[in-house]
Parts: sequence; C-alpha cells; structure tokens
Amino acid sequence: MAKVRVVLTVCQVVLELFMNSWTESSVQSSECPQLCVCEIRPWFTPQSTYREATTVDCNDLRLTKIPSNLSSDTQVLLLQSNNIAKTTDELQQLFNLTELDFSQNNFTSIRDVGLSNLTQLTTLHLEENQITEMTDYCLQDLCNLQELYINHNQISSISANAFSGLKNLLRLHLNSNKLKVIDSRWFDSTPNLEILMIGENPVIGILDMNFKPLSNLRSLVLAGMYLTDIPGNALVGLDSLESLSFYDNKLVKVPQLALEKVPNLKFLDLNKNPIHKIQEGDFKNMLRLKELGINNMGELVSVDRYALDNLPELTKLEATNNPKLSYIHRLAFRNVPALESLMLNNNALNAVYQKTVESLPNLREISIHSN
Repeated sequence: MAKVRVVLTVCQVVLELFMNSWTESSVQSSECPQLCVCEIRPWFTPQSTYREATTVDCNDLRLTKIPSNLSSDTQVLLLQSNNIAKTTDELQQLFNLTELDFSQNNFTSIRDVGLSNLTQLTTLHLEENQITEMTDYCLQDLCNLQELYINHNQISSISANAFSGLKNLLRLHLNSNKLKVIDSRWFDSTPNLEILMIGENPVIGILDMNFKPLSNLRSLVLAGMYLTDIPGNALVGLDSLESLSFYDNKLVKVPQLALEKVPNLKFLDLNKNPIHKIQEGDFKNMLRLKELGINNMGELVSVDRYALDNLPELTKLEATNNPKLSYIHRLAFRNVPALESLMLNNNALNAVYQKTVESLPNLREISIHSN
C-alpha cells in the first residue's frame, strides 16, 4: 500500500511539472513574437550594476514594423539591424521598458520612433539610422533616460531645447553626424551629463564657453573634427573633467590656454595632430595629469627643455610613431617624480640622454626600439 502511495505521489509530481512546463511554454509562445527570442538575460544598468531583465530579442530579422504581441513585462527590447522606419502605438503598453535598441534601422525622424510614455527608459540606441535633425522637446517624455546613442546619423541641426527633460542623462553620443556648430544651450537641460562624444562632426570650430553648463562632465571626446585651434575659454566650466581627447585633428600647437581651465584633467589624448614641437609651458598647471598621449604626429620634431614640467602625478607618457621626432632635450623633464612608463618607440631618435632617465626617479619601463 505504501508502495502504491509513493508511485501515485511521483506521478502527481511529474504531472504537475509537465503542466507547469506546458503552461510556461504556452505563455512563451503566445507572448513572444515569431522568430524573436524571449528570455531573462543579464543586464547592466548605466552604473554597471548587474540586473536580470525580461528581454525580447528581435535583432536582424528584416522587420519593417515592431511586432504587435509584445508582453507588457518587457524590460529590454532589441530591434537592431531591421528595416523599421516608423512606429505607431506598439511601444505604448511597454511601461516597464528600460532599454530600447533601434540601431541600424531606417528612421529619419525621432518623432517617428514613438517614444512617448516610456518613462522608465534608461538606455536608447538610435545609432546608424538616417535621422537628420533633433527638434525642440523631441525627447521630453524620457525623464529617466541616462544613455542616448544617436551617433552615425545624418544630423545637421539640433534645436536649442532638443534635450529638454533629460535632466538624468549621463552619457550622450553625438559623434559621426553632420553638425557644423556646437550650441551650449543644448546642455542647459543635461546638467548631470558625465560622458560626451561629439567628434567626427564637420564643425566650423569650438567656441568659448561651449561646454560651460556641463560641470559634471568627466569625459569629452572631440576627435576627428579638423580643429585647428581651441580658444582659451572653450573648456571653461568643465571642473570635473578627467579625460579629454583631441585625437586626429589639425592642431599645430598644444592648446595650453584652454587646458589650463580644466585643472582636474587626468588623461589627455593629443594623438595624430600636426604639432611641431612640445615646448615649455605647454602643460602648465596640469597638476592632476596622469597619462599623456602624443603619438602618430607626422610633424613633431622635438620635445624641448622643460616641456614636461611640474607634472607631479604623471605616470605614463606615450610618444610613439612620430617619424620626424629626432630630439628630446636632456632636460625635457622637470619635477615629474611619479613617471613609471615612458614609451618612445618608432621615432627618429638618435639618443636618449642618461640625464633624462636620471631625472625620473620612479621610471620602471622605457621603450626605445625602432628608432
């Protein structure tokens, strides 16, 4: 009799598991759009905090519209690499949506994306579409947005209030568009912005006070903009800036006056600029600088006396792949006590003076090959 009870109990458990599995399968099939994958996946917040999120993955399916049977529980919706040019009301019931990826689609206007009521959205990907402008208040409903990727579009015009409502925005990628001016009024609505990538735009030039509202900005990338000069007050207001890139521009000298206005800068990228000389005073008052890159400079011929002076926290200097760099003054370094890594390979140097090395008490690594 006991044996019968055990068998019955086992059968009941198996039946219950089967029913649960069937029920879950039914829910999955009824709520997951055809060809998409619906599952719980790891997800990281913009602050890199680990979460698990209900994810619907419809990437690369050649879709021309958003699937209509999306579950209201969806937190992450991935629609990358499709042919969607406009939405209707498919997103309106997704009250829990935190991340939306529309990259590599055919949108020409932000209005066509249908972003109203997505108040929980923290991350929005719109890169590699055909968007041409950002009008006033076009993102105003996204009050919790923290990351906006709208790079690699065709944007030539951004209205003064385009970012209105985005007070929580932390990261903004505007690089690789067709902007000719940078308007400081854009940033009045994004006081908490920490990362701004706006390189590879054909801007006429950087203006004084261009980034003044961004007192919390930590990283600024101004790469590939054909900049020939940086005005002395261009970086005023960036009191929290730690990382700055001028990679691949047309600067003929170190923008010393502008750099003086960012006293907390730690990482400076001057790579791939036609700077002729590194001279005394170029890095004046940059007391927090830790890493400096002066690589791939086709016109750089010398690093002069006291060119690297009073940089008490500098730990790494890279000056590589400069085909005309033939001379580093024996007193190029003064009061650079923390330097540990000195990369001088692939230049045209005839010698590195012993006095130069002796002036760097904490030097642990020096590379001078291929000179």
